[in-house]
Amino acid sequence: MHRNELASLLRPMIEQGKTKEVLEALSQFVRGVDRYAENDLLLQTSAFNRNVNDFRSGLITKGDYDIAMARLNYAITHIMDRLPDLGNEPGNLNITQTVQASISEAQKGVEKEEKKKRKILFLAANPDDTGRIDLDREYRKVKDELMSSTKRDNFELISEPAIQVKTMTMAMQVHHPNIVHFSGHGEGEKGLALQDESGQKVLFPTKGLDRLFRIFKKNVECVVLNACYSKEQAETISMHGIYVVGMKTAIQNNAGVDFSVGFYQSLGEGNDYEFAFEIGMITISHHLRDSNAPELWYDGKIISS
Repeated sequence: MHRNELASLLRPMIEQGKTKEVLEALSQFVRGVDRYAENDLLLQTSAFNRNVNDFRSGLITKGDYDIAMARLNYAITHIMDRLPDLGNEPGNLNITQTVQASISEAQKGVEKEEKKKRKILFLAANPDDTGRIDLDREYRKVKDELMSSTKRDNFELISEPAIQVKTMTMAMQVHHPNIVHFSGHGEGEKGLALQDESGQKVLFPTKGLDRLFRIFKKNVECVVLNACYSKEQAETISMHGIYVVGMKTAIQNNAGVDFSVGFYQSLGEGNDYEFAFEIGMITISHHLRDSNAPELWYDGKIISS
């Protein structure tokens, strides 16, 4: 088989994510023909297996896995450019069948792993011209609760600090989260306080939030607005068939953090959003001044407070 013929068959397979089959085909093509290419492909096969195993074991995130696989595919294309003109016809290439074959078992495992994970997008904003909030503490607490929970493998927590309107919309498009958590300041009817590029306050109005969650309602199941006076935004977003936690009054940072701890602790144990809200209300109950601030909205109505 000529290398150009092989390359024309393998490049579409690389685009389809069939890295394992590509490595097998290339290894068979150069076996006994090019010792240096054989060694290169052994290294790339080891890297492929390591990346898959690390992702399955939770040692790397999906984002890190995708980056590693992109680098691997880039390396494979360079190996293809250096192949000898003639080589063995790979036994795993009954050409038409292979191109149409289903994704390799390793890739299936990765996709299955990704599908069962619920993505939590943790958005935080504390503009320079607003009161200071310990947002990092809340993120660490939420992360710790999820990591120590029974169902920890079912969640992927993604952090976007110092959020701006444009970085928020980009994060929504990149990650397609199931749960969106906002930690920061709210200003009632005016909206949520995000940041501009200089760190100053920019209000994200309720109308903008309405449009945002309308187009992402197929993915988003729940929104947590851990921000003062976020009742109006909670009501509006919930009209898209999304569970939304909002605050009807001001709430102290410690109380908001404790609510988040209880809420995500409960989700991490496999409970639904309504049950998790109740656990959050229990963990906030000793904050007497703030214990009635959270409300749970769905379909434009308060369902628990």
